[in-house]
Amino acid sequence: MDALICNTAQKEATKAKLIEFMEQNEIAYNLLECCGCDRICIDFTGEESTCKKHCCNSGIPVQTSDKDVCRIYPHEILYIAIEDRKSVLYLTDRKIETNYRFDHWKGILDLKVFAQPHHSFIVNLNYVEEVTKDFVKVKYGEDEYSVYTSLRKIGAFKKAFLKFGKN
Repeated sequence: MDALICNTAQKEATKAKLIEFMEQNEIAYNLLECCGCDRICIDFTGEESTCKKHCCNSGIPVQTSDKDVCRIYPHEILYIAIEDRKSVLYLTDRKIETNYRFDHWKGILDLKVFAQPHHSFIVNLNYVEEVTKDFVKVKYGEDEYSVYTSLRKIGAFKKAFLKFGKN
């Protein structure tokens, strides 16, 4: 019972900090309680949110190359690379190897947020720091990654990145 009280107190403190931050920065938002877990969901659309936008339903179950199963969330993905005939997901806190094909990822990820600068990479546009003709710099905290570009894909990638920045 004490753990439940502690978690509730921590949750309320976190919620208060989020509200204060959003209001100080004049950010439109809706705070929601997730229908499937203890998390607080933040909806930035400003529209009335439905259950499908909650965090539990945005999670993607993934089977790793080791046959383990885990749940990842699109906002955790920095980029996906094809390495040794496997899809390797570079996440904010770890790296996961899967046997899924690239078409699988292109089919389930939001193409307004993810784009391909090269036939071997899919990049989360939220983490793009710089785009040149040779590489895309992906940055999260202190970590930086260079993702190759190809002449055939870089034009569409730049267009997607510029369009993403306007939203």
